[in-house]
Amino acid sequence: MILGVFINGFKSYAQTAYIHLCINENYKFTTIVGKNGTGKSAILEALNYYFKQGIWNINRESKNREDLFISPVFLMEKKSLEQWLENSDFKSKAEEIKAALERVSNYLWKEANDSFKGATRRANIVEFFSQIEKLKASYSESHYLLVVGRDVDSKSTSKPFSNIAKDLGSVSLDQVNNLIEGYYNYIYIPVEQQANSTLRIENIQMQKIMNQNVILKIEQLLREKMNVDDKNQSLIDHINSQLSVFINDINSVIKSVNPEYEFKAVRNRKQNITPSGIVDNILEGYFSKRTLKSSQKEIEELSSGEQRRALIDVIYAFLSNRGKEEESKGRNVILAIDEPEVSQDLTHCFEQFERLEKLSNVLGNQVLVTTHWYGVLPVIENGTLLHLADTEESNYEGKFSIFDFYNYLDNQEYFPDEIKLKSVYDLAISLSAYIRKESSKHLILCEGGTDKRYLETFLNVEKVRVLPVGGVNNVRNLYNLLVMPLKIDKRANSVKRVLCLTDTDPNLTDSTDFGKDPSGKIQLKRIQINHESNKVDLVSFDSYNPSMVYTVTRIEDVLIPKIYKKVIELIIDKYRGEYQDILFDEYEFIETSFFTNLRGETKFLFCKSHKASEGKNNLVSFIESKKSEISYLYVEEFNTSLSKEVIQPPPVFESLNDFFKEDVLKKLTPTTEMSVGVVN
Repeated sequence: MILGVFINGFKSYAQTAYIHLCINENYKFTTIVGKNGTGKSAILEALNYYFKQGIWNINRESKNREDLFISPVFLMEKKSLEQWLENSDFKSKAEEIKAALERVSNYLWKEANDSFKGATRRANIVEFFSQIEKLKASYSESHYLLVVGRDVDSKSTSKPFSNIAKDLGSVSLDQVNNLIEGYYNYIYIPVEQQANSTLRIENIQMQKIMNQNVILKIEQLLREKMNVDDKNQSLIDHINSQLSVFINDINSVIKSVNPEYEFKAVRNRKQNITPSGIVDNILEGYFSKRTLKSSQKEIEELSSGEQRRALIDVIYAFLSNRGKEEESKGRNVILAIDEPEVSQDLTHCFEQFERLEKLSNVLGNQVLVTTHWYGVLPVIENGTLLHLADTEESNYEGKFSIFDFYNYLDNQEYFPDEIKLKSVYDLAISLSAYIRKESSKHLILCEGGTDKRYLETFLNVEKVRVLPVGGVNNVRNLYNLLVMPLKIDKRANSVKRVLCLTDTDPNLTDSTDFGKDPSGKIQLKRIQINHESNKVDLVSFDSYNPSMVYTVTRIEDVLIPKIYKKVIELIIDKYRGEYQDILFDEYEFIETSFFTNLRGETKFLFCKSHKASEGKNNLVSFIESKKSEISYLYVEEFNTSLSKEVIQPPPVFESLNDFFKEDVLKKLTPTTEMSVGVVN
């Protein structure tokens, strides 16, 4: 993956800047935001130039051509790269390459920081090493760290680490760059790119998306041996032999008039046709006549928004069809899209971004996007947010701010105002358009990705769309923003029902000042365990009474006890050695319990000793710290159990059916093929 990139003299980068692109290998989805002119698109263009797919866009203030370069920083898993080398064109030099990369990597991980002192230790170097220090403990042994690039004349360079070349030994920088080109597949979609030119099978970018080299495929077909006229020969050989017979027949005719006459190949020119010689004719005669259509319309006949959506849909279809990327097989996709939302109808924005996130977080591709649609921020669960500040062109101090989407709520106080304000408003506007146009699905706005995964175990995603929005405050704020237009125009009703769903937190407060949807279709509810009836109630916030007793309830408290018990036991076994202060064996999880709540008076968690009872909060905190991992394991275990037995929905899903006034659950049987948590 590309960890970051050094840029000097390209487009809006007048002097050397180091730009973080990923916090670590687990967050390969990067969203780049900032005002126009801050250099967002230049990052993706610069990488496109490095991969020899674009031209150098020089900065008007750059004077010394010798200082201009683009050098990406690669973090490459050793095991995967070494496996790939053994099956690549570099196989004969595999050992030399591995030794060279090991030397360079050791230098960058352990020694390079000390070699930059005084005037050489500029802001970009400080930025780079501050990132590397955070990654060293986790990746220095298992991953190669590599900085290699190209200058303004497309020649290989390792700037700003010029002494890397000597550590490579007999391996050249050119060979390293060629290796990178073979190992990675960089697909760049600029904002102005026309969909109709990209979505042609013979287009190079389209071939990268398909992971198919059409030219090689044609040549392979022409060379493939087959039985023709009782001879084992290729189609191209058969054509040549038949043409040879034909030309001999012609020559025999004209020689009957004058033996000096003869059709003969031009000297020093190939006599027979070759696969490469007829590829262009096949591309023109066959593939150019087969263009992508939508509802019988040519792509260029669609609106610009429809074209953009078709482009992203096709990319998603092919990349998701390839399944999870395996680095050892090479051609690992790095997908870079400039403003996916451009010209899009607001109803499609979050759907497009949700798919792009899935390509990264589920299927393992690195995805880089620039955007002005900040509604994506609350929606993304795992990824990196890069904000580019509006500074003077030659001043990079404070220009780059990087955040972790996983800790989105924890970092909000540090966000620039444009992010804090626009993220919820942009999403609200998009959702407002969606719920008034989308007639096929109800909508649930929940707090986070874990809620979404648990809910989608039973919910039919063809009937209900579940959207995590980054915390309880965002759920409440979005509810207010969705019902606000109804005060102005009561005709602006939602087509389907919308449930803004939160946990019942310990710090429950009064919300009677919230707006209301007169039609009752948009509602804000919290889940709460009802021990008297063994049900889960959906309680309105305006029914809050501080004198009433309520049960703190999270989505994790209302799951299937048998499955949740097994998953917690798996997590305990995995991390037992790291948390030796927790008396794991002094606790028992009861799968016959009605609910899975761990806190308070619970029938799910049994403490075997007084010591265990005293340390219960430590156990609960440990389990809550692994809640994202637990949610994924829960879905896996749910699917495994479903393949063997019928599973009854927990009470919370009965309440959801009541709210939506129809059966919105999947019809599950032990033979049902599950795809929980997958974006459709």
